[in-house]
Order: sequence, then structure tokens, then C-alpha cells
Amino acid sequence: MPSTQVISGSQQQARSIRTDGCDLCQSRDAVVVAEGSSAASPLVICTQCRLIYSWPLLSAPALDNFYEDSFANDPGSLQRAGDAFPPDDDRRKEETIAEQWSIKIIKRFISPRGKKVLELRARTGALTTILQAEGAEVLGVEPFQANANYARQVRGLPIVFDLPFSRFHQFPLPPDGRVDLVNVLNHHVLAHVLSPRKLLERIFAVLAPGGFLFLDEKDVLHPVRHKKRSALDSGPAHQFQLTLHTTARYIRATGFELLECELDPHRSSDFCHIRIVARKPQEGEPSPGFSPRVDVAEGPSLQAIHRRLWWLENTWRIRLARVRVKKKTQRILGRLGFTYPLTRK
Repeated sequence: MPSTQVISGSQQQARSIRTDGCDLCQSRDAVVVAEGSSAASPLVICTQCRLIYSWPLLSAPALDNFYEDSFANDPGSLQRAGDAFPPDDDRRKEETIAEQWSIKIIKRFISPRGKKVLELRARTGALTTILQAEGAEVLGVEPFQANANYARQVRGLPIVFDLPFSRFHQFPLPPDGRVDLVNVLNHHVLAHVLSPRKLLERIFAVLAPGGFLFLDEKDVLHPVRHKKRSALDSGPAHQFQLTLHTTARYIRATGFELLECELDPHRSSDFCHIRIVARKPQEGEPSPGFSPRVDVAEGPSLQAIHRRLWWLENTWRIRLARVRVKKKTQRILGRLGFTYPLTRK
């Protein structure tokens, strides 16, 4: 049995609960959408803004203990890297994403030259190095020590600080307290912290007027790989299960102008990735929420989200078999000198 299982609609109706308040909209009304194992809290969905989150949330010490003792999904995590550096293959993948994806997104909106940059999830510093070469002054923050050690000791980036997810909203400030852009494209962050709203409010506060936020997140309603039965089966690692629409609402709720918000066709892993570009309004300029050129609909209803999660869970084996057939076809065609597109990546 999976550690997290979507419950039926009739059960969901019977499990309406009151929480201490949704992190996004502060509403206390929610319904249980998935049951957790003994190691994971049940997942609830806010009836007002439709944010999916663990309830109760972990305490800060419990989250720290989980990442030290159990988490192995990041190449720089203690359970994977130990006292060594992250594996070479993972570092090369990070460098490829930085060169072919992240820096191109940033340069479409702002030239790094002469800018002050804050990088949250700097990882091993691949993008930090590129930004410095482009003439930016960069301060990096990374939750996993093995990644930060590689950035400092191998890439020569003493400006990368290790800080646990439980205190990510307390990131260090540059000397003058303001930056021109905040980059969170290297790896998704909001799902891992104890309050995405606090983190975004802190980012908004340190950005100079007119400054940019570049953000990457995963959409739990759009899985790509099918290693697990439930799309919600991330255990304590993700205290929040975000979607395109709830991520957009977070950006709008914290005062940003949303310039881009879409599932990126060039970036996927276990889920499709959400690419967010937002701007802090100039002083005296009212916060517009959504830019006129961004079309983000209201989003699916509570019932539609539940039906989607139920469908993803109950068609898991069929979709997994389909992926395996594609992989086998890809290998055969590869031997014949052809290529076969497997995913959106």
C-alpha cells in the first residue's frame, strides 16, 4: 500500500475539518483529500483557495530531523552524499539546466551585469558561476551542506551559505539589504518550506522596486514519471503540494506582478515544472496582481481536483506500462540510429 492514498469522494465529504488556517488565504475550512501513513500527515485541500497541504504541518525541529535522517532525494542530502560531494552525473545535469534553461529565462527579462542577485537553492553553484561571469554580484543560499561545500571548495564561491528549509525565510541579506533579482530556478523550494507565504513576503521585502523573481515549482496535478501510485506520495518532504493556480495565487497574494506563469515545455522531472516570472512594482505603483498579458484562469474546482487525483492514482499501472513501452521503443530505435521523444523534457 502506498504511504499516501487518495480517498474516495464519499469519505472526503465526511472528513471536512477545521485547521489553524491555510498558509495562502488563511481560511480554516478544509477537507481531507489523502490519508498519510504513520510517517506522514494527512493531506487536506483548502475549500477557498484549493491549496493542498499537510495537516498538521511538521514543526521546525521535526522538519530538520527528517532532512538529516531520512531525506535522500537530493544529490547533496546527507543520506545520499554523506561527507562526500554530490555525484558527478547530478552536477553535470545541474550545469546543463543552468546553461540551457535558467540563464536564458533570466536574460529575457534582465541583464545580470552589475546586478545584485540572491539565489535560493544555489545547489553546487552552477548558475551562480554563470551569473558571476555575466557580471552579477551573487549571494547564494543552499539547504544541503554537501552542495554548499562543493560550491565553496571546488567552484570557489564563498558566498553560498547553507541554511535548512525550516529557516529558509531567514536567509542572509546583502550589505545594503536590497537585490535586483531573486533566482529560485535551480530547484523548487516553496513545497519544502513551512510557510511559502513567509518566504515570498521576505523575498518581496528584499527586492528593490522593479526587481524580478524567477521561480520554479512542480505541478502535482501533472505527473510525468510514474514510479509511485499516488501523485501526492512525497511524505514529509513536501508540506505543500502546489499546482499552477495555487502558485500563481501565492505570487499575487504577496504583492508581485505576475509576468509569466505556465507549465514549461522544456523542463520536467517527476512532474511538469511551473515557470514563474514576477516583478515587484515600482515605488508608488499599485500592485497589479496579474499582468494583462498573463492568462491564468481561476483554476479547477475542488471536485475537479479530487477527480483528477483519483484518476491519476487509479490509472497508475496503465500509465506506468505506457512509459515502459516508450522507453523500450526508445532503446530499440536508438540502436537503429533514430531518436524517440519520451517526455516533454
